[in-house]
Amino acid sequence: MKIVSSSGKGNFKLIEKNSEICELVYTNWFLEKAKSVLNGNKIEIKPKNIWTSKVDIYKNDTNIGDITFNLKGQMIIRLEKSNGMECNYVLKNKAKWKLKFEVYNESETLQFSLNSVNNWSKLNYDYDIEIADFNSEFDIKELLVYCGYAANLYLAIISAV
Repeated sequence: MKIVSSSGKGNFKLIEKNSEICELVYTNWFLEKAKSVLNGNKIEIKPKNIWTSKVDIYKNDTNIGDITFNLKGQMIIRLEKSNGMECNYVLKNKAKWKLKFEVYNESETLQFSLNSVNNWSKLNYDYDIEIADFNSEFDIKELLVYCGYAANLYLAIISAV
């Protein structure tokens, strides 16, 4: 699978075997609001405050979690299971010169990584997705949409400092 930038605004497509699964489109880049449709479900991601330190995730108009930036420079993706239990994922940048985000579950087991295939002549970021030990109740494609958004948000936050 791949995440491929579709515009300079941060929009991206989730691609599997050369077929588009979905596209995340920023409806307002400055406010970090984004929308997508995946498997018939309407996904909306929008900041809870003007500092974008916390971003809410909505699925079919129901708040199912959030994304936050912690003091260790990591993105925390908190999702609520259908039974009401929480599940947390941590997205960490593990490389210095080239972006490589790794996503860990609560047990600190590597789930997958997003390896940058960035072309510096373009102002966008594409990622090859390398699946590790993915074992989640959440659909990997849905989680990848949230991680793609979190990676964009991470880059916006660190470039602002």
